[in-house]
Amino acid sequence: MERGKKGPELDRHELHRALLRKLDKRIEAKGEVIWPCVPSLSSHYMRSLKTLFETFGRPFDKEDLAKLRVVVEDKLREGWASGPFARLQVEYFTQPQPGGGLSYTVTALFSSMDDVYATWVATRTPPLFGAHADAKVLDVARSFGAPGRTTVLDVGAGTGRNTLPLARAGYVTEALEPAAALVEVLRHSVEEERLEVRVVHGDVLDGAVDLGKGRHQLIVLAEVVASHFHEVGEIRRLFERSAHLLAPNGILLLNAFIAVDPYKPEVEAREFSHTAWSCIFTRPELASAVKGLPLALSSDESVYEYEKAHLSEAAWPPTGWFEDWTRGFDVFGLPEGRAPIELRWLAYRRR
Repeated sequence: MERGKKGPELDRHELHRALLRKLDKRIEAKGEVIWPCVPSLSSHYMRSLKTLFETFGRPFDKEDLAKLRVVVEDKLREGWASGPFARLQVEYFTQPQPGGGLSYTVTALFSSMDDVYATWVATRTPPLFGAHADAKVLDVARSFGAPGRTTVLDVGAGTGRNTLPLARAGYVTEALEPAAALVEVLRHSVEEERLEVRVVHGDVLDGAVDLGKGRHQLIVLAEVVASHFHEVGEIRRLFERSAHLLAPNGILLLNAFIAVDPYKPEVEAREFSHTAWSCIFTRPELASAVKGLPLALSSDESVYEYEKAHLSEAAWPPTGWFEDWTRGFDVFGLPEGRAPIELRWLAYRRR
């Protein structure tokens, strides 16, 4: 044997590893990965794709990864700009030997709130949001006295989880809902039960939607700000609109995910929370949004604790996802009591 020239590899473990390197190149695979569009988490998405492609024996070099990153980040920004329901889709398939490479396409999939709720109505078993009204909503309504003299506006009424019980109890009830599919379900229920409920298809932040001035004792936004309000500016507009619609001493009741002091949410937590129906705000942000308006915070309570204490045993939990969602576990995979956000009932009285 020539000096310096190695003979055949005979080590069984090294031969086994060498054989597997060739085996992996003969893997045939195709599929897709779909994520929420969270631009600040692009590095995590890239690490996942890098590992996935390596599993198929098609590792990407630095140049390939750099090209993929440009496309992924571009589509994440595009999807994020369209709203919280957009998704990043990566489709891939391995190429046959002798080339043996891997091809992929990256797409931003767009959906509106109307699209999402229309799908829910078509594919999910009702009731979509639970069968029982919020205990806090009914308790605050009762605080005004005789139902027949109390006007309640249920904003983001959905399919009527709070609207219908309020109307059955005799409250003068109006329901506002922006999703067409949910409006249709709610109107059908109102007609079927012959309830006196005005159902309006529209957005509470749209000033063109006529809801009357100063005639509502109670305005309710249950699971609405928590799920669909993404900016402090939107909360400010809600407070302004509510101050216009509420009667003197009327109450605006909403629930929102509040950061537990001294936690200060990072960008990635805020972005991801929008896609997880758990939009995070801080108390200083809410205080700045209500500043200068004739609204004063009158109560601040844990949704989880209040509803568990006041709902009947048969009504608890309201839905299969309620307990985890209200305690912030849809955003943070942490042990019991460790999530730095929670859903809070906030009541503002009009001075």
